[in-house]
Amino acid sequence: MEGLLARLNSVAAGSQKVAKRLVAYRMLLTDPVNNAFAREKALAGVSGLVNQFPDSELREVLAEWVAAEQAAIERDKEEFRFGFGTQLAQALEQAGLKVRGQLPVLRAGMFSLRVDFAAGKAVIFWGPEVERLKESVRLVPAELASTLIRWSRSLKEKSMEPERLARLMTEGLRRVYVQRGLEPGSRVPLLEVLAEVVLLMQPKGFRADPSREKFVEYPRVRFSYDLFRLKASGQLGQASAGIRVHVATFDKTTDKTSALWVPDNEEGEGTYYSYISLAVRANEVTEGDTPVSG
Repeated sequence: MEGLLARLNSVAAGSQKVAKRLVAYRMLLTDPVNNAFAREKALAGVSGLVNQFPDSELREVLAEWVAAEQAAIERDKEEFRFGFGTQLAQALEQAGLKVRGQLPVLRAGMFSLRVDFAAGKAVIFWGPEVERLKESVRLVPAELASTLIRWSRSLKEKSMEPERLARLMTEGLRRVYVQRGLEPGSRVPLLEVLAEVVLLMQPKGFRADPSREKFVEYPRVRFSYDLFRLKASGQLGQASAGIRVHVATFDKTTDKTSALWVPDNEEGEGTYYSYISLAVRANEVTEGDTPVSG
């Protein structure tokens, strides 16, 4: 009798554990396709308990159910992937952001998106996968599209006029030349000039009281977008005393401290630049250098 009681208690304990997992799993079935990856994870936990279930007959029944669910999950995962890409592309293209590429990596205008279906999250980048803007974004097409559209509009609304950016960059370059004792025409790191541009942007109030509240920020993503507008402004090659940006070598492109990605067009094609210089004569422009008037 003691052995029988022990066996019944074991079955009861195992049943409670499995039942608790099945109740949680049932909640995921209210939206089976969108919860397909969450179901996969939950089902793995159920499967582990089923394998240890003390009653062989019930264990076999549960194992058959787990196998059927695994097959259904695979179908729903495929449907989710297809629906996710389609819905995201439709939402973005309605806002003028063209979507390219293949999952798990998509390009949306000047942004990139790396999707991790298993984790149910995505990472958003500016340009190629170097400049991370936001991690752990939920895989909800409408939310992702809304985020990208909002950022895209914000860049346009906050963009600096090309003429002003050219003036600030020229002044920033001259300051770096003086500080480092360099002659005009020398190449200096582009991001070093960005730091000078940020200082030149600050209002008089910040110079009198350099507090955080009075600081005007200028993130590198906005600088990248404004450089794109400067290149697209039609001023290229017009000024013999303008500024030039120099294409980064391949090994620099993965180091965000050494290079800056700048779009070439609205579709997200772009170029990495590492250095900048003040042009001395227009006829000195060489292949790989992009002159910008200053």
